[in-house]
Amino acid sequence: MQITEFSVFGLRSAVIDLRVRGGPLTFRLFPMVHIAQRQFYQDVADRLRECDLIVSEGTDTPSSTGLAIVLAMRMTFQRAARSLVHQDIDHAALGVPVVWPDAYSRSNRRRRMMILSVLDLLLLTPFYVVVMAFGGRDWLLRTRFEISDNTEVRLRFMNELFIHDRDKALVSALTQIYEERRERHEVVGIVYGAAHMPAVIKGLNTFGYQAVGADWLTIFNEAMTFRPV
Repeated sequence: MQITEFSVFGLRSAVIDLRVRGGPLTFRLFPMVHIAQRQFYQDVADRLRECDLIVSEGTDTPSSTGLAIVLAMRMTFQRAARSLVHQDIDHAALGVPVVWPDAYSRSNRRRRMMILSVLDLLLLTPFYVVVMAFGGRDWLLRTRFEISDNTEVRLRFMNELFIHDRDKALVSALTQIYEERRERHEVVGIVYGAAHMPAVIKGLNTFGYQAVGADWLTIFNEAMTFRPV
C-alpha cells in the first residue's frame, strides 16, 4: 500500500482509514512531510477538526527539521524555496484533544525534544546547505519521498532514537487508545512523519485493522514548486 507517492507532477500523501470488521473505532493516518506547500497543512488541519482524538508527533511547535530544510533551500537558491513552508500545525486551535507519545515516552522526553529541536537548526541547516549546494537548484525534485507500508526506513545517523524508539512509543500509545476506545464510534487521527506509518500499520494489523480507503492530498505540486526563480 502506497503511503506517499512521488512523480514528475510532485508529491502526494495518502490519508488512510484503518478499520476492523465489526468495530466502530477508526484510525485515520495523516502521513506527514516536514516541508510542503502551505495548502497541504491547511487541508490536514481542516480534516483533523473532524477527528475525536489526535495522536501527533513531537510537541505543539513548528518542525525544526522542516525549518532547517527551508532555510537551507533559501540560502542555496533552490527553485522551490518560494513555494514551500515548514510544518507548523497549531494543534491548540483545532479544538480536539491531542496525545503526544514523544513528549511522555520518557520522564525527561519533552525537554530532550526541545534540545533536539535547537540542535536540528544548528546542525542540519549547514548540512542541508552543503547537500543542496552540490545537488544543484533542483535538489528537491531529485529527492525521493516515496514510502509504502513495507518500507524499511533507515537514517544515516541515530536511526534507533529517531525511528525505532519513537515507533515503539507511538505503537504503545495507539495500543492503549485501542483498548480504551475500541467500542466507541470515533475517529483517531494519527499525524506523524510518513516514515513512521509502516510501523503504525503493522501495529494496528495485530488488532485486525486493515486499510479501507485512501484520499490523496498534494504535498507539493511540480508545476508550482519548481517554476524558475
